[in-house]
Amino acid sequence: MTSPAEKATAYLDKLEADRRAAIAASEEKAEEAKIIEARQQGFQEAMEILGLQLLPSDTDVEPNKPPVRRQRRNIPQLIINELSFSGKAMTKEQIARAVDYTPAQAEKVLKRMEGSAKVVRNTNDRWEAVAPAVPQSNGHGLTAAN
Repeated sequence: MTSPAEKATAYLDKLEADRRAAIAASEEKAEEAKIIEARQQGFQEAMEILGLQLLPSDTDVEPNKPPVRRQRRNIPQLIINELSFSGKAMTKEQIARAVDYTPAQAEKVLKRMEGSAKVVRNTNDRWEAVAPAVPQSNGHGLTAAN
């Protein structure tokens, strides 16, 4: 009979052999991928020589690369930009359409912005951007040297 130590040693040897085989297989796959990429580039160059335009393919996507997440839009900033650029008071529906948002959600954002004094609602239920106070100069300190 074999002792437990001999069994453990045999098992560790088998695991080491499996690990080395996996490394060799992965190196082989990496080399195969390089060869395929070289063939791909050669074919693309041949197509360009023949003057054929290739359609872009999604084969350049790496298989282990996580999907790209869209960054959240800054809706209050979009609303301020829209109201500032238009220069006119707008209804919540017009604002929602301009920033591609739902009217209900746009109204929530507008009320929040109203609380922080970024927009105001006029008597016609239209919203306007509050212009920031521009500092007025009294003329002191304004010279060509500044």
